[in-house]
Amino acid sequence: MDKILSETIKLQRKLLIQFLSPIMKNLAQECAVLWDQSPKMSKNLEKQLQPWATVSFGQRLYTVTPDANLYGEIASSSNYLFEVNSNEQEGMEKLLLIPYLAKVESSQLKLTEVYLGRVLHKSCITAIQAITIKGVVVGYLVADFELRKLPQEERAFFPKYTWRQIKGDPAIRKQLFQQKFIPGAIDQYIDDVLNILDELLIERGVFRVSLHFPSSRATLWVTEDPYDEHTHVLQEILDPSICLAYPKRDYPDGAKVTTDMVRPILNRFRELRYADDVVYLRTGTINIISGMVEVNFSCDGTHLMPAEMFLEKDEAFWFGEAS
Repeated sequence: MDKILSETIKLQRKLLIQFLSPIMKNLAQECAVLWDQSPKMSKNLEKQLQPWATVSFGQRLYTVTPDANLYGEIASSSNYLFEVNSNEQEGMEKLLLIPYLAKVESSQLKLTEVYLGRVLHKSCITAIQAITIKGVVVGYLVADFELRKLPQEERAFFPKYTWRQIKGDPAIRKQLFQQKFIPGAIDQYIDDVLNILDELLIERGVFRVSLHFPSSRATLWVTEDPYDEHTHVLQEILDPSICLAYPKRDYPDGAKVTTDMVRPILNRFRELRYADDVVYLRTGTINIISGMVEVNFSCDGTHLMPAEMFLEKDEAFWFGEAS
């Protein structure tokens, strides 16, 4: 997993632990009081899942012994109780819990990794809290949650990527040296296309462009309608009248790509398209707001990087040193 993405997930898990810890600790203390009265303890857990109760957002609550055997009944939000003597159910719970129980500290909440639920196949997570009596761990309180139903406020962390290289289809890479660049329709008019895209990006509210060379088309996103996309075939992006369809707008103040960088990036797309007969550009994407450039090549390899880095890279980076 990408390091930045991994750190973002760790931060979200930390927030989730901060939210659930006091709730689970209080419930574990209640379980300790009723530990020798299993039916009452299970009944109390069932009450905690009611719409007005502490864990109304939970899916299931139950307790297990230190060796992961169910202790009492499983209370579920649908009020259906799983039988303790259900071998299948007990086996599934043990498989999930055993790797984590040894890591649970008596005073701290432990979260499992996120997994897909067995019924609705939604992202779920399980919280585990030790139940202690006179300092001795007698069992564990276990709570299952669907991430989408957790009420805690999720803070957004937007990672800042530097450079990522992603390998594509192995079948395409295997046949790479059996293919040779053949100019497409867009290649005959590339200068005119780039001139029009330059105006759309700098003067007409377009903040993202993906130029697809094999299919001779361009996909545009505009600041006033960022959730929609506008795809234009060659005849449309060659016609300067297309600029009338995108009203004149000021260049975005928050753009990470400056206006004097736009044309050099577009020109670099052209250079990468024609620099080599075997490895050549198939798709080039620029996003002036995020400041990221994405390029996909005939080998089906993809590079994502900040615009400044993209402009700094020379042919040796893309194609290796000349022999």
